[in-house]
Amino acid sequence: MKIRLVVFLALVFVAVSFFGQYLPAPGEEPSQQGALTPEIVDSLRQAVVITPEMKAVQNALAENEINALVTDREKTLKDDTLFTKEIETGKITNQEQSGRCWLFAGLNVVRPDIIKKYNLENFELSQAYLQFWDKLERANRTLELARALKQEPPDSRKNALLLQKPIDDGGDWNYVKFLVSRYGLVPKNVMPDTQQAGHTGQMNNLLATVMRKGIKAIREAQTTEAENTAKMETLKQVYKILVLCLGEPPKSFEWRYKMKGSKEKDKETAKAVEKESKISPLKTYTPQSFYKEFMGSPFDNYISFINYPGKPYHKIIKFSWNRDSADGPDMEALNITVEEMEKMALASLMDDQAVWFCCNSSVQRNTKTGLWDIGVQDYKSLFGIDFYLSKEDQLRYYDGAPNHCMVFTGVDVKNGEPVKWKVENSWGDKRGRDGWWTITKPWFEANVYEILVNKKYAPPELLKLTEQEPLIMPPWDPFSN
Repeated sequence: MKIRLVVFLALVFVAVSFFGQYLPAPGEEPSQQGALTPEIVDSLRQAVVITPEMKAVQNALAENEINALVTDREKTLKDDTLFTKEIETGKITNQEQSGRCWLFAGLNVVRPDIIKKYNLENFELSQAYLQFWDKLERANRTLELARALKQEPPDSRKNALLLQKPIDDGGDWNYVKFLVSRYGLVPKNVMPDTQQAGHTGQMNNLLATVMRKGIKAIREAQTTEAENTAKMETLKQVYKILVLCLGEPPKSFEWRYKMKGSKEKDKETAKAVEKESKISPLKTYTPQSFYKEFMGSPFDNYISFINYPGKPYHKIIKFSWNRDSADGPDMEALNITVEEMEKMALASLMDDQAVWFCCNSSVQRNTKTGLWDIGVQDYKSLFGIDFYLSKEDQLRYYDGAPNHCMVFTGVDVKNGEPVKWKVENSWGDKRGRDGWWTITKPWFEANVYEILVNKKYAPPELLKLTEQEPLIMPPWDPFSN
């Protein structure tokens, strides 16, 4: 019996490999046994009786968005928007219609220190500059992965994932760290956003087509030299599109900045007198020299921590393919409890250090008032259905995962415990409270998945755990896909 089974499996493998034929498992093919019969439909009709209350809901849903009907006004009114600790930062940034939240949040983490150190009224680093290099690095990474997967069929799970997202926008903290260390930084007015930088849909579609043609050329190449030629021709086309859409990144630039004026009391009038602002000398920088002068090397001091229930706690987890370069590291983080996460975030903010974090921003939010809170959107009362899934099950069944990165810039503490957090978002000043948001403690625990903290705010016992060998997740893991 065992020999027959082995022979059968071998024949199946040969058939799939040679003919590219998919063999459905039992129950996959059409079957009358599982059909939606008239009897089942009739029982469903009888189970859902249209009461006057349901008719009222039906009428309301016919004329209104669902979220407009489920917002809990009482929950919203309880948010007093006051915080016992806040960090001064610059004006709200706007990623517009792009998936660059990870990049905006990464640069916004260090922005307050630069503003404070150089006494600036406002300051913003160029996201478009790093966006350019991210796209080029990402193209190179994808082409190298295409080489590695050349012997697999195009519709294998890995190749399908690669072809679906050959050069998208999303990213994580390790992307920021890699890009800054390799390419440095420039101020935003040196390389500002273009229309395409903030509205990436059409540009990404064109880039994706170029990338898929490049993958095809690599797969069809008969020699290593031909593969190299296909790769370089594809990268040249990607570079040209990026230059046209985003502008070419500067090798060097001249720049100066304006320090805000100070206030002093006039001895005769006892009134505050604004002292004149100062202008710094005009200097020539390279992106690397600018980075080193204005920031030193702070990114090396940060560590990623995640809350991934269902995976072993206090274990390093690595996410395959979660990088934007061929030679940069995959995203790694220590999996910890949400309570440990809160303590480190609190310690950072109390020492005037902003905290980068990633969450599922799509749930339980009031966009008008800038509030994320459990129950602020009450779907159960409207539909009479319980939509709850635990954080672990949301990840396991693809119902929730980290999809947006922001920055904690304040916290409200009562009896030594954080009860809510002030959030600097990158959705512009037309959403939330002029761009600022509040996250409550229950929402944090249910929907925050990753934070970034300076090593000095991490307990020694957690730091020691970061030295262990990682548990490696597949490229399609919901946490990073």
